[in-house]
Amino acid sequence: MGEAQLTRCVSPTIGARNWSTYTVLGFVGYVVASAVGAALAMRWNLALGERLVALIAPPSAFVVAITLATAIKGREWIVFYQALFAAVGVVVVAALLTHGRLWRELDVTVVGIGTFLVFGRIGCFQVACCHGRPSRRGVVYGAAHVTAGFWPRWEGRRLFPIQLVEAAGAGVLVVGAFVASAEPGAATIVFGTGYAVMRFALELFRGDVLRPYARTVSEAQWSCLATVVVCALAWPRWWTLAACLCVFVWAAVLVSRRPARELFLPPHVLELDQACAVVAADPDHARRETSLGVGISCHRLPDGRMDWILSAPHPAWSTAAAERLARDLWPAFEIVAGRAPGVVHVLVAAPAVAP
Repeated sequence: MGEAQLTRCVSPTIGARNWSTYTVLGFVGYVVASAVGAALAMRWNLALGERLVALIAPPSAFVVAITLATAIKGREWIVFYQALFAAVGVVVVAALLTHGRLWRELDVTVVGIGTFLVFGRIGCFQVACCHGRPSRRGVVYGAAHVTAGFWPRWEGRRLFPIQLVEAAGAGVLVVGAFVASAEPGAATIVFGTGYAVMRFALELFRGDVLRPYARTVSEAQWSCLATVVVCALAWPRWWTLAACLCVFVWAAVLVSRRPARELFLPPHVLELDQACAVVAADPDHARRETSLGVGISCHRLPDGRMDWILSAPHPAWSTAAAERLARDLWPAFEIVAGRAPGVVHVLVAAPAVAP
């Protein structure tokens, strides 16, 4: 798929009535996932009560989890792992209370959720949520996406289509889970472990700025770690234990490299962008500083360009660090090292200043 194709196929709405593409794909995903779940329930001869638990409890838990998260956040807040944990938890409790075949009910649930996720991530790609970072090749989001909540700073810039990568990976894992499903529970563990490892890696390429982090590890990555631990304890095989060890070591490395990573995480880039907006309103007098100590000010040069002046006492600060941040903030710029230690000038054409 080429650049132009990616650009043309993206739209946050569909049809004459401008239905949300995300909502439409979510509905389609629910229908397909329900059909897959029903087929699996028939294949494994689940009793009526078991089918009701596996097919009704997960979407109900999804709705409750999203509703509660949205109420707490004060705006729409859909987090896949939160909804997944809620769905699995409800199915486990219901299966134990009704004396159903727990592993088979979980297999139907997890494979169905994985199927739904394939369509959900394609919906994310269309509406510009859960997006990637700037890239030479990729998808371009426009004004309609900004209106729907996309970060204005990256309007018109090519972003790596990480949502499509995750959709494809989830599809492969669904097939793998089905192939491995002869033994009850195997489908659940295959998808759960495989998705956790994949998602942990993909988080490193995500660029959306509103996700929470703890010690430079994202909420989703901590959820991945919890998932592989539970899978390894519930299904101790060499590959589940290896996946658990891999993610644990990976997380430990990320935490240990916190000083080298925290400047470039999406929340700090957003904070710097917000500081730029304040400074741009009064470029000759304003100066702002982020929570990590990156100071920013600017003034207009005789040739019309804006000279953004960045400095920081942060241990990871350098001209290279300033250049890396500049790549996230401006599509075109020139880096000039300042005379004072730690000071870097980023020269940007005036029209490109406003986010």
